[in-house]
Amino acid sequence: MTRSVFILHPGKANYPEVPAYSSHLAEWGFRVASGTLEDFERLPDRPDTILWAIMGFYRQDMPAAYVIHDYRSLSVGRLVQLKDLAKRYLNAKPNLRIFQNDRQRQLMRFNDGIPSILLPMGIPDWIFKPEFSAPKVGDPIADFCYIGDMSRERHFDMVLKAFERSFANSGYKLMLIGQPEPQIHAKFGSVPGIHFAGRFPQQDALRLVARSRAAICYFPYHRPHCYQTPTKLLEYAALGKPIICNDAPANLECCKQLNIESIVTGADIFGSLTGEQLALAKPNDRERFKELTWQTVINRSGIQAFLR
Repeated sequence: MTRSVFILHPGKANYPEVPAYSSHLAEWGFRVASGTLEDFERLPDRPDTILWAIMGFYRQDMPAAYVIHDYRSLSVGRLVQLKDLAKRYLNAKPNLRIFQNDRQRQLMRFNDGIPSILLPMGIPDWIFKPEFSAPKVGDPIADFCYIGDMSRERHFDMVLKAFERSFANSGYKLMLIGQPEPQIHAKFGSVPGIHFAGRFPQQDALRLVARSRAAICYFPYHRPHCYQTPTKLLEYAALGKPIICNDAPANLECCKQLNIESIVTGADIFGSLTGEQLALAKPNDRERFKELTWQTVINRSGIQAFLR
């Protein structure tokens, strides 16, 4: 049996599934490497390697022992429907396709007889360690904590405008973790209560969320996000946090499906949120979300049978 796996990714973004896959495959006895197409093409043993591709656009057949196309996301940017159509008809044929959820699988509609499985988004098992519990004593470091994209393309400036209007002069603090678009930082960096904390490794970022009063899950409404699982929502629930989320379809679906406690607000999060709601926000029960670890979702997907 082939014992080498190469996880191919476009190299343009953070892919939390890559280290999760790598760790789990290593436990199954595989030698695992990852990188871009250029990295794969430098491998001397490509014909004897299982190629697991986090999908972009790959028209050429890959010289590999077995090829997996993993659709973690639909296309982004302009002309997304045309891009997905091109992937359906022009991408090379794999041996197996993986989808994040059935909505994505139905939308792509390959219908060519190639087998497919579902492998949902997961969360790291270390998130359940005691150090990620809410502190028992002391004041929270912030009233609200948000991790993620801060761009005008995702209308995050609208969220910060709503906070400035409703909470900035009331003593509330919003901590923002990640790299903001320069224009957003310039416009809101001096607003009272808004604190741009910068980028942190995943564990350090989630420690800051654990020490905050409530977690903010802002998610876009448009394609492809409306067909994806908001990973931060899963992480916040596993931390046991009170959660405040906008009414994006993916947030609503995820909260309903997994029974996640959350205060659901409008598009700009803070415009319809009150201090009374925040005071009554319920924490989530961490124990209920232990079945969302990467180890569990990978095992349940059935991928091991195909790798054999």
